[in-house]
Amino acid sequence: MEKQQSRSARWINRALLVVMVLIFAAGLGKTVFCPDEIDYYENRYANKVAHLSAASYLDASFQDSMEDALADQVQLATTAKRIYNGAQAYLTRKGSELFLDEQGRYVKFGDSYTFDDVLVYPTRTLETEQEKLDAKAENLNAAFAAHPETEFYLYYIEKDTDLNFETGEKSGLYDYLSSRLDLPSEHMACFRVDRFDDFRQNFYRTDHHWNHLGSYLGYTQVMALLGCQDVLEPTEEVDLGYTFSGSKAIAAGATNVFTEPFSAYRFDFAPETVTVNGQPAADYGAQEAYFAHTPETITYGMFYGGDEGEVIFDTGTTGRGNLLVLGESYDNAILKLLSESFDKTYSVDLRYYEAKMGQSFDFSQYLQEHNISKVLLIGNIDYFVMDEFSIRG
Repeated sequence: MEKQQSRSARWINRALLVVMVLIFAAGLGKTVFCPDEIDYYENRYANKVAHLSAASYLDASFQDSMEDALADQVQLATTAKRIYNGAQAYLTRKGSELFLDEQGRYVKFGDSYTFDDVLVYPTRTLETEQEKLDAKAENLNAAFAAHPETEFYLYYIEKDTDLNFETGEKSGLYDYLSSRLDLPSEHMACFRVDRFDDFRQNFYRTDHHWNHLGSYLGYTQVMALLGCQDVLEPTEEVDLGYTFSGSKAIAAGATNVFTEPFSAYRFDFAPETVTVNGQPAADYGAQEAYFAHTPETITYGMFYGGDEGEVIFDTGTTGRGNLLVLGESYDNAILKLLSESFDKTYSVDLRYYEAKMGQSFDFSQYLQEHNISKVLLIGNIDYFVMDEFSIRG
């Protein structure tokens, strides 16, 4: 009897081992040969295995990419992340409620913080960012000098990283950058966050982007900056009925703890043609689909449009000039609005242009080929310190 039980246990162990090997092999095969493009749980491009070469193996970049890709691509990876992050977020939240008075102070929450029940990033300081801002100013000034015939405009978006909500002290990052740029003061503007209430009103509670109130206010300020008078007014404000957990909640693993409604303004857009990464597109974003409650889930990028290498809006008009927008994800929410005031509006995200267009971005050539009359540089502090956004060519 004992021998029979022992034999059965061995068979069970072997069967479990085979199942585990098959699961691992299937996960490895999926990771290498048919990986997912998007990690919808973390709202980003999914990690993939790097090209294997002698160099990538010796510097360990191939091994690192394999580890990152497996964490994204294998079966049940997202489920495991949800369980782990959800448990961690719940325990952290309950701990802060029991032991801390959260009002008016930063409370550590995962990789982020909470302040009065809003997920926020820590303040960035001039001391840590000055060298990068100096490099950006040098890069931009060179572009301004090389193209005196083109009108350049800069719009800096302050957010939680520009103001210490506990002390009320501002970082002064925009003031420092603008003082070092060879642009007329009337060609520069800033979306100001001077108080916590400014931030809470104009930004999502769970996401790093501005909400519909903030993005529309930003749009009106950009229009004034560009000297455009034909500001498009919203036809209605709509609570879309979706429960939304944005990028900060996802990064903190707190999508079951931090949620908020998703509201948006509706506009009567004029007909236009849209091209995304060189291919005709029905639209940029899916605003009308969401107003009709067609999709099941919602994100900032799904509603307004995602980060693409190039998006072109053609209104079919003449005599109003062509606008080039060099920015990042913040301008996604206002691109369709801006395009209403120009013959053609070109949006380029320098992080993705080469990968999605199959060629490097040559700034001078682009201005000439598309007869650009105005260039708008728009973004938050990340845009103005990251080398990926430097103008070349």
